[in-house]
Amino acid sequence: MPATVIDSRAITVPPSRRGTLVLISLAALIATAFFALAALPYLLSSAHNAEAYAGRRGWLLVHIAGGTLALLSGPIQLWLGIADRRIDFHRKFGLAYIAGVAIGSSGAFWLAAHPSFGWVYGAGLGSMALAQVVTTGMAFVAVKRSLIEQHKEWMIRSYVVTFSFVTYRLFSVLIGPLELGTDAELNIVLAWASWALPLLLTEAILQGRKVLAVR
Repeated sequence: MPATVIDSRAITVPPSRRGTLVLISLAALIATAFFALAALPYLLSSAHNAEAYAGRRGWLLVHIAGGTLALLSGPIQLWLGIADRRIDFHRKFGLAYIAGVAIGSSGAFWLAAHPSFGWVYGAGLGSMALAQVVTTGMAFVAVKRSLIEQHKEWMIRSYVVTFSFVTYRLFSVLIGPLELGTDAELNIVLAWASWALPLLLTEAILQGRKVLAVR
C-alpha cells in the first residue's frame, strides 16, 4: 500500500491545543536561557564551582550533557507531536530525547548516590531521575502499541520531570533570599518539590480535562 503524504502546511492546530503549544514555546525559551546561564559554564570551564563537585565532576558533566539534550530536544519533539506535524522529524527528536534521558539519568543516579546534603537529598534526586525514566519509558511503550493519546500524555509528564532541573533553579532563586532555612534544608526540599509538585499539577490538568469533559 503506497504511503500517504500529508502536507504539514495544510494542518491547522485546534484551539484546544494552542494553549499547550504556547506553554511549550515558553518552556523552550526558559530552557535555552537556563542552559546558557546555568549549564554552559560547567562545560566551558573546569574551574566553575569546582570545589562543590570535587571528585564528582565527570558524572556531573554526563548528567549535564544528557539532561541538556533532553531539555532542548523535548520542546521540539512535543511541538511536532501535539500539532501532528512532520512525524518523521518527531520520531528523530524522540530518539534524541530518549538518549538524553538515558545519559542524563545515569549521571543523576550516580550523583544521587553521592549527595551533597545527605541521603534525603540524594533520595530526592534519585526519585527525580527514576520518575524521568519511568515516564519516558511509558511514553515509548504507548507509542509502540499505537496508543497515541496516552503517548502524548506520558511525554508531557516526562518533559515536566525533565524541566525540573530548571524548576529547581527557579525555586532556588525565588525562595533562597527569603532565608526560610539553611542551604541544606532548602536543597533537600527542592530535590523533592521541584519535580513532584509540577508533576502533580500536570496530572491534575490532564485528568481534570477528562473529568470536566463528561456531561
